Amino acid sequence: MNQSDNNKYLLVKTKGGMGNRMLCAVTGILYGQLTGRLAVIDWRDASYSNDGSNTFSRFFDSSQVLPETILPKNASIRPHIWTGQLHKSMSTMLSENDPDKHRSIWIHRKYSIDVRRLDYDEDIVVFWYYTGRINAIKTKLQNPYCVFAGLDSDGIIRKVLLEQMKPSDEVRCRIDDYKSAIDWPEKVIGLHIRYTDMRTNLAHYERALKRLLRREPNAHIFLATDNKQISMEYHERYKNVFSTSKWFPGELSPVHQNPSCPDKVLNGIEALVDMYLLADCDYLIYPGASTFSRLARLLSKIPNENVIDIQRFNPRVQLKRLIREWVV
Repeated sequence: MNQSDNNKYLLVKTKGGMGNRMLCAVTGILYGQLTGRLAVIDWRDASYSNDGSNTFSRFFDSSQVLPETILPKNASIRPHIWTGQLHKSMSTMLSENDPDKHRSIWIHRKYSIDVRRLDYDEDIVVFWYYTGRINAIKTKLQNPYCVFAGLDSDGIIRKVLLEQMKPSDEVRCRIDDYKSAIDWPEKVIGLHIRYTDMRTNLAHYERALKRLLRREPNAHIFLATDNKQISMEYHERYKNVFSTSKWFPGELSPVHQNPSCPDKVLNGIEALVDMYLLADCDYLIYPGASTFSRLARLLSKIPNENVIDIQRFNPRVQLKRLIREWVV
């Protein structure tokens, strides 16, 4: 692409784990459709890339997203802080310019466009947020001729993930191969336990699991966890527990965005396999604070009565989610 390129672009930067990145990508896909901009989802940072290449297309198949991070030179850029810096990751920009604001709820205003505005003149606009901004653009999607008309935020996210941002063939094959290899059981309770960077009360999981096992005593348990010790304990204590093979770090350091991870692309693929397998379960127990869990829930067809959010009554979790979703 060169200076004669008449297209306008949306560059989506990301920061955080797989769930947060997916919600940012969904927002970018929607904003691109609303504005006619070509969307570029930039996953070149070290979280899920081994060599600085953009790995988004390794994980997802989307006709709404350009497969390469190639942008026109000498283009006008908004926000202006990204001028000459588009190759840098969001984390790098924060570390260089605002090292004390990695968790600020307002800092996105400095590094991202306001997605409520659709009329930016610049050739390239950059979007970034900790999660998605679906609530901010939801009203723009309510045109009666729009395919998202009438859907709430969760419905919009689900529709994009199911129709416009599907797992790549590589990821889909791993999911299907795993289900075939273990002969996926008839009744499965999906259990997502976060217990490294985000620790949840293990007793809540125990109570929820016992409750569901009383209803389905012969059900199998699919366990997705970021903690090796938790995995070992559940396999010892419960019958019919199964899990995918994955890399675990030492101690209680996070599985994802971990500099000691030997293969970060594989690390991301393993995460997606777990997410989509959780969505394929008949029951689901999960922590509501986790965007990873939330997306597994949205991708599923599990009826509400078969779902237990162990943090549904936690006021701090609910408040944090509201703040993240409604701060503009």
